[in-house]
Amino acid sequence: MTKPTDLAGKIDHLKSMLVQATDFDQPMGYFFDVLALDQAFRDRGRPLKDAAIKTRFRTVLEAMQQQIMPGWTGEGRMISAFWLKDYGFAHGACTVAERLGVTFYFRDLDMGLSTLASLRPGDQVLFARFSVQEGGDPDKNYQFDRPGRRH
Repeated sequence: MTKPTDLAGKIDHLKSMLVQATDFDQPMGYFFDVLALDQAFRDRGRPLKDAAIKTRFRTVLEAMQQQIMPGWTGEGRMISAFWLKDYGFAHGACTVAERLGVTFYFRDLDMGLSTLASLRPGDQVLFARFSVQEGGDPDKNYQFDRPGRRH
């Protein structure tokens, strides 16, 4: 398979990787190594105004932090969040405790991927694919996949 060179192809490829992934560092690596370095990708992003998506980003990363440190209470802080309207694609970064989280999300799939990494080299890095569930508590309307498992 040839690698896509245009932005639409790259985003579609990431979407396919997200859906098919059993090893979540691969789609996240593609996001960082291909999309984040693409000038067209950076130029198309606009500040994310959708509070519900921002809340999902933050609460998914907070839940991941609780997996690392059971009993942790606190709140994540959004650093940045962007929306690419033509692709129904959002991405952003958040700090949670002493960790940095990055998330991307496809609205048409209601699915995204988050990673949470310590700022200290060598510490654990967590990945979680999540799906959004409508209704109920908006801070808990998601479901996680761990590497190698699907919901």
